Order: sequence, then structure tokens, then C-alpha cells
Amino acid sequence: MHTIILAFIFGFAILCLSMRRRRRWLHDIAGPRSGSWLYGHQLRFNRQNDVGELDFEWNHRYGNIWRIDDCFGGESLMVADPKAIHHILHVQGYGYPKTRLSRQFTALAFGRDDTHVQHRKVLAPAFAAQPIRAFLPIFRRVAAQLVQIWKDQLQCGDMSKPQVLSVSRGFSNATLDIIGETVFDYHFGSLDGFEERNEFSDIFHNLWANSNLHPSKPAILFGATWQFIPESLLRFVEYLPFRQFVRFREYLVAGKRAGKEMLKDMTQYVSEGKKSHHADILSIIVDANNSSDSSVRLSEDEVLSQVTTLLFAGHETTATTLTWLAYELAHHQADQDEIRREITGRRAKLPLRQRDFSVADLDALVFTNACIKEVLRFHPISPWVTRESAIHDIIPLSKPITLKSGKTIADIEIGSGVPVLISTCAYNRLASVWGADAHEWNPRRFLNPHLRDTQVSVGLHANVLTFSGGNSGCIGFRFALLEMQSTITELIENIKFTPPPGMDDIEMLRVPVGAIMAPMVKGKLHERTQMPLGVEFLH
Repeated sequence: MHTIILAFIFGFAILCLSMRRRRRWLHDIAGPRSGSWLYGHQLRFNRQNDVGELDFEWNHRYGNIWRIDDCFGGESLMVADPKAIHHILHVQGYGYPKTRLSRQFTALAFGRDDTHVQHRKVLAPAFAAQPIRAFLPIFRRVAAQLVQIWKDQLQCGDMSKPQVLSVSRGFSNATLDIIGETVFDYHFGSLDGFEERNEFSDIFHNLWANSNLHPSKPAILFGATWQFIPESLLRFVEYLPFRQFVRFREYLVAGKRAGKEMLKDMTQYVSEGKKSHHADILSIIVDANNSSDSSVRLSEDEVLSQVTTLLFAGHETTATTLTWLAYELAHHQADQDEIRREITGRRAKLPLRQRDFSVADLDALVFTNACIKEVLRFHPISPWVTRESAIHDIIPLSKPITLKSGKTIADIEIGSGVPVLISTCAYNRLASVWGADAHEWNPRRFLNPHLRDTQVSVGLHANVLTFSGGNSGCIGFRFALLEMQSTITELIENIKFTPPPGMDDIEMLRVPVGAIMAPMVKGKLHERTQMPLGVEFLH
């Protein structure tokens, strides 16, 4: 008993010393006070009903850099300043790794610790611009299948009028099937027999919402202690009865089971001297594991972890983005009509023997692509980027800030170990970057040739931060963009989205569920992820 008490006292002393060391760097930076030493702002931050409501409030009050309170008296630096973000993600890069909490959660959720450089080296060839062009027929076929399934679902109603349909599940199933075929050369069949139960579809459906919606107080406090728990003990955390771990453990088991089946089939396929239909991830990994270069070889556990990671990262984020794009087009009919006219005009210019759009044709749909850029800006699926300084650094700012002491500074000095939370949602709404209407839906901003003239380079695509940036940028962003281009083109040619008829009082929320946000109906959060829209078929 005495040993346990001494260990607790020692651990608590280490925690307090660590928090005190971090506070010295941020104590003079303005920010809201939580009034709670135990929870800081974490309780309020993790339980907000609409992503960005706190970020926008604090950004307006304190500027593009501010300080927030963490659990146990700790503090974090929140960043929306473009120059500071550029410095953290692009200039210093590995000087700001993921926080230990983020790394450990990744390991628990997806079965790995992040050997980031090695994995990117192996996976990068499959996500280059040229290989993903081969995926276009799959994108198009799955989108057409989704249209037909929605039509079959609603055939009992009046097809000449918009009918209410929650589109989020359909997008999720479609993108899961796309990931299966393109990345793993594997058929999940989520859209086959849409009304029938499908193991993977069921596991993915509301995975994050059921795991992380409005976390309990003990769960928030426990998460805050991870950085002080020895890594040898953290591997037992997944067996605790918190709902976060229960759902992700189910996903991890199912994902690894499917991964073993995929890996076995692909290894046999390659050993027989056969080639995959395209440069899918799994065939590239198997080829790499046959290489004499040990730096590109992955263990079986690492391969299976990549399967579980890519299954989530490659499908749920794109599905949710498409869901919000359908929502915005339903509520901005002029934009939807403009996309439809643009598609019709481009199709009329196709050569006689060309039935479908090429990648070049999709890239030429200027307004359609502007709408995709705008939904990425306006509805970032991952609202925050969590980092921690591993170096003593001086962070430059786009414009000076005034400290609590009254001193004005043009850069911020911090030591190592300071948590840094980059607010993607706040940066994506900065008037200084996107214009005075930054809080409004306006895809035409991306038609302005001078938009980038005064912008600092921050994001991977159109300078939005949704795909992150620097060495931590989304490796599959080109894949996701082509998938969205081909899917929305197929849908808008065949479907008219409208606000859901008979549901005039409905209000959609972007609810934070862990590292991402999910669309939910206000007052119906217990029903989890959904997006009811009116769907009218044009053909």
C-alpha cells in the first residue's frame, strides 16, 4: 500500500512540475479562463455541439493566437495565424510531432505507433497523381451504383417529387467500397443489397459518434493522464470499459481479420507472378516486403495496422465531406444548377468515341471544383491538428499580438513540451485570408485569380488546411479529390438535392466526435450521424 501511495505522490509531483514548466511559456498570452483546475476548457471543448463555435468566439476575442486551459492546470497554445501555421507544419515540421496522447490513441485505435517516415516512403507511390488515374472507372461505377440504390429505396414514393433520404449512410458505404477495390483490390460489398446487414458497414456506421460523442468526465481526465503513464502499461488501456475503447477494439479486430485475408490473397497472387489490376496499396506493400532494402519492409502487424488506418482515413472523411457538399448544394440551388450546366456543357464537347469524363475533363469543371474547395474550407472534417513542440523555438506571426502585460510582440518564444493546437476551422474562416464573407458559403471566392496573392502557403490544396500540410499532410489528398470530383459529377447529373420537404425547422450541427466532426440533427443527437435531404431523380 505504501508503495502505491508513494508512486501516486511521485506521479502527481511529476505532473505538477511538468505543467508548471509549460505554463511559463504561455502565461502572458491572452486567452479565456476556464475556472476549473481539474478540467480546464477540455470539458466544454469536447462537448460543444457545433464544431468551431468556441474557436470562432476565441479567435474573434483574442486574435489568431490564444491560450486555453488543459486538465490539471496545464495550458495549450491555440493557433490560427497563417504564418505561424506555415512555420509549425512546413518550416519546422518534425520539430512539432504529434502529442503523445494523439500517438497513443492512434496506436490503440488502429493498432500501431506511428513510424511515419517509413510508412509514407512505402505508401507514397500508390498515391502519386499518375496511379490514381486508373481508379477513375471504379469511382464512377460505385457512384452510379449509389444512384441506382437510392432510386430503388425510394421507388415506392412519387418519383416526380423530392423524397426525404438520409444521404450520409449511402456516402459512407460507397466510399468504403471504393477504398476496398482501389486500395486493397478487395470487394467489401457495402452497397450490394443495401438494406442487408454488412459487417464492415455496421462497424463503421457511427464508429466515432458512438465512441466519442460528449465524452464522460472520467474519460476526459483519464485521457489527460496518458502522457504520464509508462508506455509499457498503455497497451492495457484498450481493455478498459470506456466506450471509446470498446467500439474501436471491435473495429480493430474486424479490420485486422479482413487485413489478414487480404494479405494472404495478395501474397499468393504476387508469388504466382501475377499483377494486380492497378497499383493498389496492398500489392505495393507486398512488393516492398520482398525488397532487399529493409527500410521499406513492414512487419505483418504494421501491414495490418495500415489496413485499419487506411480503411478509416480513406473513407469516412471523404464520405462526410460529400455529405456536407450535398447539403450545401441542396440549400444553394443556384450553385447546384451551375454545376449541372457545367457538366452538361463539358459532356457536349467530348469526342464521339469518349463516353465518360477523363481526369482532364474533371479538372476542367472549374465551378464544380470551386464547390469542392469551398466545402473543404467551410466544413473541415478534422477541425484541429494537435502537435507538441519538441524544440525550443520562436514562432513568427502574420501580425503582432498584444500580451496580457501590454507588450506587443511579432513572434512567440516557446520551449519544448508545449502542446500546440492548430485550429483548422478557425484558419479556414479567417477574413484576412478568405475575405469578409469567410463565414458564408461562397464557392466563387475560388474563381478570383488574386485570392492567393497575399496568402501564406499553408494547406496542400487551395491553401485550405483540411488536408493539413507539410510532412504531416494527407498522403491521399489527390485520391480524395478525384473521388469527390467523379462522385459529385455522377450524382448531380442524375439527382437534384433539395432541403428535406416537410422538415423546415430542421437544423444540422457539425458535432465533434474525437478527432473528426459528424453531421447530426439538433435535438436528435441520440440518433447519431444523419443528413436528411430531399432527393429528386432527373432520369
